[in-house]
Amino acid sequence: MTTDTSERGLERLICMALCGHPCDGTTQTGITHEQPTSYHAGWVGGDPHDYHREYCVDLAQLSAFLHETQRI
Repeated sequence: MTTDTSERGLERLICMALCGHPCDGTTQTGITHEQPTSYHAGWVGGDPHDYHREYCVDLAQLSAFLHETQRI
């Protein structure tokens, strides 16, 4: 068994812990994972293309959050 020590591997581990799947659209078979924690925080992985580097924010998720929480 090999260990993925790349940045992508770390991101997959974090995503698995937060939402129970790798968040990158790929699956690996034959690999044992720890059970994901149950934070019940509603965290979902976003699309890297929605991330705005200058403002350090995921614009699509920010927009969805504002529309959901700022209804008048």
